[in-house]
Amino acid sequence: MFSFINKAYIIVIALLSAVIAFQYHSIVNLEDKTKQQAQMINNQSESIKQLKEQEQINQKLTFEISRLESEARIKSDEAINSISHDEKSADAYNANAPRSIVEFLRK
Repeated sequence: MFSFINKAYIIVIALLSAVIAFQYHSIVNLEDKTKQQAQMINNQSESIKQLKEQEQINQKLTFEISRLESEARIKSDEAINSISHDEKSADAYNANAPRSIVEFLRK
């Protein structure tokens, strides 16, 4: 019915069709993976943008805290420096503490 060459052609065409079908499915799978990776990249880009914004906010807050701590340190240094030398050198072992210090310690 079919000659040997015709059978060989049919087998080659069938094998090539199978290879083409396999390649098509491979391409479709790769396209799906590419879409998933593109979505992941977009999500990561958004996360990076948010983290950079948070970093700027944190940096501003850190500078503000540092400034406030510096001001508080300056005020405490001024308070310490405002104490007279006589008061600093007085024997305070048996002396009564000022009322403001007692109230502060009670808090």
